[in-house]
Amino acid sequence: MRLCTIDFETASTCDLLEAGAWKYAEDINTEILCLCWDVAGSPGRWTPADTSGRYYTWLQDLARDPEVLFIAHDAGFEKAIWRRIMVPVFGFPDLPDERWHDTMAVCAYKALPLSLGKAVHVLGLPEEKDTAASRFTVALSRPNKAGYFDRSPSSLDRVTKYCEQDIRAEVALHNRIGWLSHEERRTWLLDQKINQRGVALDLTFCAKAQDVVSGAMLPLLKSFHALSAGLKPTQITKVLAWCKERGATLPNLQKATIAEALGYDIDGDWEPEQEDYAAPALVSAVREALSIQQLTASASIKKLPRMLASVCADGRTRGLLQYHGAGTGRWAGRLYQPQNFPKPVIFPPKGMKADAWQAMLVDAIMTGDPAYVEMLVGSPIEAVISSLRYAVVAGPGCALAVGDFAGIEARVVLALAGQHDKTALIAQGLDPYLDFASVVLGRPVLDKSDPARNKTGKPGVLGCGFGMGAKKLAFKEDIPLEDAQKIIYTYRKEWAPAVPKLWYGLEGAATKCVWEGTPQEAYGCTYRMEDGWLTVQMPSGRKLWYRDPEKCVRKMPWDEF
Repeated sequence: MRLCTIDFETASTCDLLEAGAWKYAEDINTEILCLCWDVAGSPGRWTPADTSGRYYTWLQDLARDPEVLFIAHDAGFEKAIWRRIMVPVFGFPDLPDERWHDTMAVCAYKALPLSLGKAVHVLGLPEEKDTAASRFTVALSRPNKAGYFDRSPSSLDRVTKYCEQDIRAEVALHNRIGWLSHEERRTWLLDQKINQRGVALDLTFCAKAQDVVSGAMLPLLKSFHALSAGLKPTQITKVLAWCKERGATLPNLQKATIAEALGYDIDGDWEPEQEDYAAPALVSAVREALSIQQLTASASIKKLPRMLASVCADGRTRGLLQYHGAGTGRWAGRLYQPQNFPKPVIFPPKGMKADAWQAMLVDAIMTGDPAYVEMLVGSPIEAVISSLRYAVVAGPGCALAVGDFAGIEARVVLALAGQHDKTALIAQGLDPYLDFASVVLGRPVLDKSDPARNKTGKPGVLGCGFGMGAKKLAFKEDIPLEDAQKIIYTYRKEWAPAVPKLWYGLEGAATKCVWEGTPQEAYGCTYRMEDGWLTVQMPSGRKLWYRDPEKCVRKMPWDEF
């Protein structure tokens, strides 16, 4: 097997960050400036002007040889350019996924920065990325002051030299970090298949939903302007000052802060900038202005233009997932974040079935008329937010299946700790949140509609399972500290006493491994020091990597000394 490290430099009026690699590669304005490569220390370069020269022939031979493996940093981009331009325009053969290797995927797997420049810098490699030339190359996608795109020989030569330096950096990076394991490579190949297939969008629905949002936004902005003495929602500093003048001192205008000020909860964890922040009492003008601020600044409605910007010619969006995007190995969402569609914020009238409500909501939005949407179902923007997930549709002859790992955090922690009575409870189909709330409150909590389930049971089981303390729990759930302390004590001492032993066991094994440099095992997890990384091999056989752990002694809040 021969290794060929390659890197394209391209230019386009299409925004790569907004469109994604696959839409960018098929855009008519996207052009290849150069392609550089290295095979066992022998560099090569190719430009679109070369259709028969020595380098063209060499590159054709590399592409046809099944024993050549192509290496790239963010191979998804190189692959998109190859398949959308090199194959149909310049007549090169396609390269199947099995002939690609991605150094960015290895960086993700081994807890390194994903960008080439940052990765080589963190590792202290001698070949670094030329950031000045990078900015110069990006600038070639924009016309100069005279209105022309710079393609002068001197500029293209600078781009090629920059590309050659990137190749040297990528070769050095690959030599330092190595390969994915066999199992992880299988996962990465699946990731490539998923990202290249993509998902279909209902483009008519997206366009009509955008019409509804645009039409509803204008009166909201006019109302905000009138309420706030001429301000715009985007003038954050001035809006905060205006609120303060009316008795509402807010630390910021983030979603969670406004939700707290308006008196309702949002899903997901969040941390305020001030731990002692308390929601102020709001005068009506401030309350209405903040409500408008939250609607107009909603990240959810920004998904619509991102969907339309990233959709390919066949109506599908691609490149939506990032392999090993989280340290645990979980995928992360990209472009319009398909893993994170908002939950509905408006609901059907009592007695109406969910499918009938869904059909009515979508039909209303398909008119594109915000006034009609408001008359029929309520706030136009909230209607669009509640229906965004319907923009994703199944292909012809297919159906979408929606699923979730129910209670996965609680299950894994309890199982790993050996708290078998609670895993048996879950296996029987019983609700651990109800069970825990019953123990804390000393009374039966049997119904999911009981507020104690979500106020005491759920945050207790999930938060306490991962080491949350009483102060944070009290703040997050807006409960007295004494109640939070009772929840923490009940979890650790009565409901799941094996879990704290799990924390201390894993922490002790990891610490001892770093300090002594010898393998350590706890709860089926084996820690090792491997070439500058602390690794942990989990019971499933998968590994997690932690770069450059440091030996240090630090006093913690719970220490007695």
